[in-house]
Amino acid sequence: MILALLAKSPFIQFPGGAKWAVGFFGLFHTSVASMAIGFAFIVTILQVIAYRRQERQYDLLAKRIQLWHVCVYNIGTINAIGLVFVLSGLYPQFWSQIFVHFFWTIMVEELLFFLLATTVTFHYFFWDKLWGHKRLHIFLGSLLTPLFFLQFYIINGMGAFMMTPGFAEGSLSQWGGTHNILGWDKLAFYNPSFLMLTLHRTMANFAYGAFVAAGVCGVWLFLTKRPKLQTLYEKGGRIAFYTGFFALLSLPVIGYFYAHVLKYHGKESYVNLMWGKGDVVAGGIDWWWVKHILVASMLGIGLAFTRRMSRIQMQPTLATVLIYAVAAFYLMFYIAMGMVMTWFFFWVSFVCAVLAALLARHLLNYHQNSGRAVFVLMGILSLATVCLGGYVREASRPRFVSRTGKSVAGLNRISHYDAIYHPKERQEGMDIRMVKEIPDYVTTPPARLELPEVPSAADLISERCIGCHTLERVRKHKQRDWNRVVKRMRAYGAKLSNAEAREIVEHLMAGKDY
Repeated sequence: MILALLAKSPFIQFPGGAKWAVGFFGLFHTSVASMAIGFAFIVTILQVIAYRRQERQYDLLAKRIQLWHVCVYNIGTINAIGLVFVLSGLYPQFWSQIFVHFFWTIMVEELLFFLLATTVTFHYFFWDKLWGHKRLHIFLGSLLTPLFFLQFYIINGMGAFMMTPGFAEGSLSQWGGTHNILGWDKLAFYNPSFLMLTLHRTMANFAYGAFVAAGVCGVWLFLTKRPKLQTLYEKGGRIAFYTGFFALLSLPVIGYFYAHVLKYHGKESYVNLMWGKGDVVAGGIDWWWVKHILVASMLGIGLAFTRRMSRIQMQPTLATVLIYAVAAFYLMFYIAMGMVMTWFFFWVSFVCAVLAALLARHLLNYHQNSGRAVFVLMGILSLATVCLGGYVREASRPRFVSRTGKSVAGLNRISHYDAIYHPKERQEGMDIRMVKEIPDYVTTPPARLELPEVPSAADLISERCIGCHTLERVRKHKQRDWNRVVKRMRAYGAKLSNAEAREIVEHLMAGKDY
């Protein structure tokens, strides 16, 4: 049946479509792999606490979380390979463009993958063997966090380039490389949004991994009945929760400057996000709104949990004061987003934050101040936030189009970036057959539109200049001043193209009749 349908269709379609294939592998990889950096950080914190306090129970908890980390890292790596296969097979010209700029960058990424896989394997499977060398073991585990940061550093250069290429057509390459592969392009890697994306993803992954670790502790709290283990999981969950919440509070500050960069260097992405354009709206739902509503709910839950814990301790801690101070920034940034988007967005987010805080308060009362339900809830919300955040960032980018400027499924996937940067090393096009039968409009592109003819200078002066000057006043200006006068009139709002302005200036400076 399937073969019969394929025989009737000229397209060799990937199951579900190319866009959904890339979206599935991309979001699956992001949601799984992003836990890794947070897990590594939490494991190091728990090991340091166990060593400083000489309490082995924290070390045992760190080992259990590290087992999850090993599983998560392997799944994320497998998905990364699948994402590479899908991108290179379904979007060959896109992949060739990435290789032109980042061939050696990807090679460094591969080296970091090897170092991470080796380090996390030795750290977990030699846990008991290195018991007498705990400082060495903690140092080995602490290497995971900077290695993960370097890995994100590399991949963020490529991800940010796809949103803000950052240079004009005709820019020179930094290095020619070998075998017609550019391989490394400094301008492409250190593009305008690189720094903000790196900071935002790093702190978001710290928060995400920590909240998921807290959620795991919450699940263990529900499953165990032993008082000692319940106490351990409660303490471990609180440590992970506070770590994630502190990282979460830094995101609005970074996000504000990230949006500021997109506003000036990725205008199309900024408009798609703020005004709900393009693929950001899917199924009639603005997923950018949903993502920020979830973040507001997480803020409300975090504040309610912090307030309850500080009340139990009977005194406000420095961390509590800092949390409330930074939470005020959240309010200001949501007000700023309401001014840009719509005030309805602000009020919906505010109401959701209040309702989430009330729900957290109810869960804490129901479980007698145990955070088990709050931990699980925050883990679920953080997972949804990371998935939606990754989706809307990808969906806001300029779409791939055909040579005619239209979106045609399966044919001539050419990005907007072809008109922005065209290194001489890259091929003009990819002659890869994506269809069985090639329609005429693919092999014979439509003729270019002819540029409109510029009216004569005399007609332009009579039609355009007469709006601000009488013809008698035009005659009184000195010929050498006309270039300055025309530029000033354009600054005041005269609608003249560059060709029309040049035609008028040359005509008047030559002293011709009009």
